[in-house]
Amino acid sequence: MKISRRRKALVALLAVSLLALAGCGSPTGASAGNVVKWGQSGPPPGDWDPIVTGATGATVNLTPIYEPLLTQDENGNPAPALAESWKYNADGTAVTFTLRPGLTFHDGSPVNAEAVKYYIDRAINQENSALAGSYRNIENVVVDDDLNFTVNLKSVDYQIPYLFSIRAGLITSKVASENDAEALNTRNPVGAGPFKVVELVPESHIILEKFQDYWDADNIKIDRMEIRFGNDATSLVSSSQTGVYNFVTLDPTQIQRARDAGLDIVRDISKNWVVQFLSVNRSLEPFDDPRVVEAFRSAIDSQEFVDKVTVGEGQVAHQLLPKGHPLYAEELEGKFQYNPEKAKSLLAAAGYPGGLDITLDAYPGSTDAQLELIQAQLAAIGVRVTINKNPNWSKGYFGKTQALASYGYVGRNSQAQTLTEHYDVDGVLNLSSPYSPGAFQSALTTMRATPIDAPDYLDKARAASVAGFLEGSTIPLYASATTWATSSGLSSNFDNREGFLNWRGVTVGANS
Repeated sequence: MKISRRRKALVALLAVSLLALAGCGSPTGASAGNVVKWGQSGPPPGDWDPIVTGATGATVNLTPIYEPLLTQDENGNPAPALAESWKYNADGTAVTFTLRPGLTFHDGSPVNAEAVKYYIDRAINQENSALAGSYRNIENVVVDDDLNFTVNLKSVDYQIPYLFSIRAGLITSKVASENDAEALNTRNPVGAGPFKVVELVPESHIILEKFQDYWDADNIKIDRMEIRFGNDATSLVSSSQTGVYNFVTLDPTQIQRARDAGLDIVRDISKNWVVQFLSVNRSLEPFDDPRVVEAFRSAIDSQEFVDKVTVGEGQVAHQLLPKGHPLYAEELEGKFQYNPEKAKSLLAAAGYPGGLDITLDAYPGSTDAQLELIQAQLAAIGVRVTINKNPNWSKGYFGKTQALASYGYVGRNSQAQTLTEHYDVDGVLNLSSPYSPGAFQSALTTMRATPIDAPDYLDKARAASVAGFLEGSTIPLYASATTWATSSGLSSNFDNREGFLNWRGVTVGANS
């Protein structure tokens, strides 16, 4: 049967019309050019509730969904987000926040003072909260009216605006939390951020679409974000070249390959970094003896980790923070240098002349190269390490039942929180909790009581950093910049902070 030219033209026109209608039928009107396709090699986050997750690296996956009370400006200072202003009382023991009017969460419920109070109370009191330690200095929250609430403090603390910016201030929907807190955490995260969840397959991927009622929606140029987990790290560069992904999280061993492939690199160790470390439990043998802790510190050759694990892309680390960070302290650099002979002597003095046997509970994100090098360096001082790759690692680590564990840290947006996470009572990364060095507690109180703009603030903050590290539970291995690569026209003009990818102004394709 012969089809006329006129009929062919009508069929073609109908096909084009249907394609256009299909595009308009998208919940956000998204086009293929406005999609971020993000490939990650790491496992998917085990928790999607920012109160529950203790995984610092997971924050970059949470911040598209959850908006914080405050964000940070280009200088790292607190800036308005859900809250448009804040004011301390005269003696620094209370701070009142004012929320933007008319905001909603993704489920349509209001972002109001009651919702924020519920979130803060939950962070303080919920049994599985990873923020309880960070919120220890909050006495209570009082709802003043629909848009105003006051945070009362146990002692003077000028760090609260920093604490509520980004990581520890990611507010969840009160309605979603009350209805099903378990669902919020595992399959239905609901925030007020720039993107809302439209599909979540916990072991595979999450798909987000632009939230049109986001307070700063005009500056969000991305319509859809598809994040897929569990990729082979060595495949991500080629996947970017072929268009499978246009944004990838890079393993250090793949950075040079990405450069050679012409991908745009997004990295700045002063803003987005990770310090890989060992945690020791000073409440358990053999680490209840400070000589054993010092022996382990003296056994670590950080330069070898940089050379072999990061293929030269990392940075030697003798403290919790990388060079360039405000809390980096020069005086710590000479405290625990690599010295295996000294380590052996310390072990002998502690009653282990023949060395000792110990189990290392390995964080699932630890690489084989990293674990094998830990094992080899400790073997050189007579410590025989058994690696335990336990998929339920987090239960023992956050439950403080392990003696020795590996983990990584990407920082916090409050300098006080950066330290309390590792050294304070209930610190989520303090494997020795409730142990906390007395000198640190004193220095922390002084730090909190010092206004951020005071001339001597950084000196006092660094003093707290030093006091915590010297008697703390953290043994650094190496530092490296958290690194991403963009392709296919995705702009690389991110303005980031610790654990935070800022999607404002980022464009794709013809919009770049």
